[in-house]
Amino acid sequence: MKSLLTAVSLSLALTASVFLLVFPSGSGYWGGQYHRTTLLQKEGLWVLIPLSFPVVVTLLPLVFPKQAVRIGASIIIWLFAILGGFSIGLFYIPSAVVLLGACVDSS
Repeated sequence: MKSLLTAVSLSLALTASVFLLVFPSGSGYWGGQYHRTTLLQKEGLWVLIPLSFPVVVTLLPLVFPKQAVRIGASIIIWLFAILGGFSIGLFYIPSAVVLLGACVDSS
């Protein structure tokens, strides 16, 4: 059950990252026209680094299936979600909740 919850956490983090890449999140009025931009269009390719971080963190417990790795990844993803809460962090709270569930699962 722990590996299933960890895989669900990974899929939630990946979904949040892809959503943030393709969903229009910015807007502006340029040249007499209203434009909507995605995070990738607005910030450039460097935004792939912070968006891939939660995906890599939630992948680690699947690659190294130890309880200590799972707990460490849970702490890191929660810190990322809280510290980035005013921008992209809130999108990763579902992944953090499920990973925390994998940590406390007794089976």
